[in-house]
Amino acid sequence: MPPDQNASNNRKTPLWLYIFSYGLMGPACAINAVFIAIGLKISEHFGITGLYLAAVVGALIGVLPAIWLARKINEGISEKS
Repeated sequence: MPPDQNASNNRKTPLWLYIFSYGLMGPACAINAVFIAIGLKISEHFGITGLYLAAVVGALIGVLPAIWLARKINEGISEKS
């Protein structure tokens, strides 16, 4: 039988890599969410509390790209072009 070609995909991504990736992507998404909230006219009446809420929502959404980034780093960023 031929060796498994997806052997690199079978490796489990370490927890520290997820934490590192979230450390990069969480604040970035939070800042972007705040800028979007500033740009929306409807969010004016929420004030500073609305900006804090937008930052929290952005940081929570930042989990998704952090998971993707951690997996890509773990794979060695090897895409077939």
